[in-house]
Amino acid sequence: MTRIHALKKYALLGGVLLFLPLFGLVLFGIMGEHEFNTLPYYTVDGPVEGRTPGVQRVGDFELINQNGVAFTRDSLAGKVWLAAFFATDAPHVASVTKQLLWPNFRYRAEEDIVTVCFTLKPEQDRPEVLRDYVETNTRYNEVDGKWQYLTGDRAEIDRLVSEDFMIQRDPADPYNVATIWLVDASGYLRGVYHAASEDAIRDAVEDIALLQKELDEAAYAREKAAEALADAEPLPVMGPEGHVVPPFAFTNLDGREYSHRDVGERVRVVDYFFTHCPTICPVMSSQLVRLQAQLRKEGITEDEVLILSHTVDPVRDTPQRLLEYATRIGADTAQWKFLTGAEADLYDMARNGYYLTALPSDTAAGGFFHSDTFALIDGQGRIRGYYDGTATEEVDELLNHLKQLLATEP
Repeated sequence: MTRIHALKKYALLGGVLLFLPLFGLVLFGIMGEHEFNTLPYYTVDGPVEGRTPGVQRVGDFELINQNGVAFTRDSLAGKVWLAAFFATDAPHVASVTKQLLWPNFRYRAEEDIVTVCFTLKPEQDRPEVLRDYVETNTRYNEVDGKWQYLTGDRAEIDRLVSEDFMIQRDPADPYNVATIWLVDASGYLRGVYHAASEDAIRDAVEDIALLQKELDEAAYAREKAAEALADAEPLPVMGPEGHVVPPFAFTNLDGREYSHRDVGERVRVVDYFFTHCPTICPVMSSQLVRLQAQLRKEGITEDEVLILSHTVDPVRDTPQRLLEYATRIGADTAQWKFLTGAEADLYDMARNGYYLTALPSDTAAGGFFHSDTFALIDGQGRIRGYYDGTATEEVDELLNHLKQLLATEP
């Protein structure tokens, strides 16, 4: 009896030990929100968490691929890509090619995973030379166009290498670049690897899978949102009949002009504020921080939606001061633009473009009076809604209306 009792006790103990991990998985699977590993972003000072001011993004470029066809950053929209830099006669061409073949073969059937090589000798590497290289290395690919090899203007390539990809080349050996960058679907640098390290390339393959998961989750969220909003009542068009926001040209926090041409046909969320505002501005900014975090979570990028915050105090709110403010609140300045300029132009745009209030005031706290309202502008420049920028429930409604525009009026 003692032995049987002992066996029963050990069996029960074993069952409990087996059950606990399963129970934990079920509990966290049902009640918990899954948190997957995410990759850092990169600045000139190194990796950071999140898209804070200063994170590096590949800008616009126009080069030619191995087929002699114009190739730009827009050609890579929505794709995750590895970027490498070498000439076809480089001493290390065999080793870097071997490394690139690994992720290329692993994702050979994935249309949204691309390899992009930039030649460092554009005078030598004409399209026909690059075509032979690409055809040799893509015989097992199941999707066309997955390996691009770019040539073109040397100054443009050199600028990309040094500025956008932050690669400092050795003047004594300028064609020996062993850096490989991983770029996400929005053009941000998300991983860096050494071409000679097999461990690093293994990491790249795993990191690509993480970025691919981001794409899949964003696509699924977009699909579900479109289904939920398909039968929603169309949003009203506000303002006088036929009114659209007029052209503008202001100054961004980098000191460069930012105009209606930069906005294009993207949806906009617009407000007016000033950086030393002692009353409603901090609340409005915190709501926009929350809105932007939700946009990012749902995969809505700056290619679709912009936030435009205009200062009502351009004398004090210089580009440098706006940059300090954006950094302090953690704004992603690729999507959230902080604009200054001539006072008369800013006020006129508020009054006659967005039908918002912006003016100096001797009685208002801080010396300025402005609307506490966010305006939603569609891709055609029409006003589609006004929302109290200090009220969480109204900003939530703004988000839903914004998603409705994207789902029903692309």
